[in-house]
Amino acid sequence: MDAYERAIRLLAVREHTEKEIRQKLSAKGYSAEEIDCAVSKLAAEKSLSEERFAESYIRSRLRKSPEGKSILRMRLKEKGTPSDVADSALSAAWERGDYLNPLSLYYSTLVRRKGEEGARAVLLRKGFRESEIREAVSAAEREACEGECIDVE
Repeated sequence: MDAYERAIRLLAVREHTEKEIRQKLSAKGYSAEEIDCAVSKLAAEKSLSEERFAESYIRSRLRKSPEGKSILRMRLKEKGTPSDVADSALSAAWERGDYLNPLSLYYSTLVRRKGEEGARAVLLRKGFRESEIREAVSAAEREACEGECIDVE
């Protein structure tokens, strides 16, 4: 199997950064020339996209274990995502409020296990700002109220 075919198989499983593809192909013994050729071809046909990787990675991390923008930015950088791409994807996700529902659910779970102060401390360590935590707490309270509150008019 040539480097391009191996890279296509990797991308069929999940999005990757160029850095990850290069590392994985190198670990399989492909030459730098073969890797350069494969990466160029993948980029030209838009099979390899730093933007798609960043968006997918952010969604996945928020779903599994919510983290704030600063930590996600650091993780994306470690994966090899260019700073401008990471910043753009994070800004878009935060503008859409993609973090709110996962953060709200995570906060509710943490409160049951650690109490309010413990939950806030965990979320601050995970890179969330106080304003984001307040917003998630409000969302969690609204959701809890929807199940229990009766509208009186």
